[in-house]
Amino acid sequence: MPLLHRSLVLALIAAFVLALPAATASATGLVIYPAKLSVSGGLTITTNHDFTGSCEPDAAWTIEADADVNLAGRVEVEVIGSNLVQSSAARTAGGAVNENTLSGYRETNYCPPEEPVPLDPAPICERHAGAGVANLSKGSRGVVVGIGRKGGDDQDRSCAGSPVIRPTPADSQIEALESSYDAIVLPLEQKAGQFKKLRVGKSLSTRVKVSGPCNRTDASVFVFREDTCTVSGSFQIKVKRLPGKGRGINLARIR
Repeated sequence: MPLLHRSLVLALIAAFVLALPAATASATGLVIYPAKLSVSGGLTITTNHDFTGSCEPDAAWTIEADADVNLAGRVEVEVIGSNLVQSSAARTAGGAVNENTLSGYRETNYCPPEEPVPLDPAPICERHAGAGVANLSKGSRGVVVGIGRKGGDDQDRSCAGSPVIRPTPADSQIEALESSYDAIVLPLEQKAGQFKKLRVGKSLSTRVKVSGPCNRTDASVFVFREDTCTVSGSFQIKVKRLPGKGRGINLARIR
């Protein structure tokens, strides 16, 4: 279903449900309530680059790309049917930080009698903070939380770490929040039915660990050497149902 069509349908459903008694809303399969969404934790993507060699012009270095998140906020949770959970976004000023650091930089070059050639400058690594944002949505295997950084500059491109392809756990996306386009997506332990049955004052919590190598796509036969990469980290996600009636997600603010 096209996104615009889907948004209009959800808007009509929400308007219809909110105009009816709670029992009728339950009968439609749509449950709406306010909650507090909290996300804390961080990850490190470590990239080792070494194209140096005896009498060969190139460089070696290690880049550690860190993402740290500490955010919490009131959200509107919608549970639709038996398998769809979504929410508005929790937002905390300064709640997401990307900091990349460079270490072990060294160069090699041609040996005499050949003249050395100019090499690219060393990577420039920076720290950038912005608002931390997070929301719930449906992943391919269940409920996921998406985390991002809004505001603050982008990490210098020379200091970008390696991409994490086919990450662990499955149904996740691992990035160091180096720009506002980066995202961390993590699967939750709970199913949609548990969100639907969540009572006021009760919470659902999940601790997610990310680890292991950055499993890359198959190397091209034209690539002599590749960077090596590992990722490690953990996050705590908590959803606590708050008292009061749900107002539904403001679809006009979804981009």
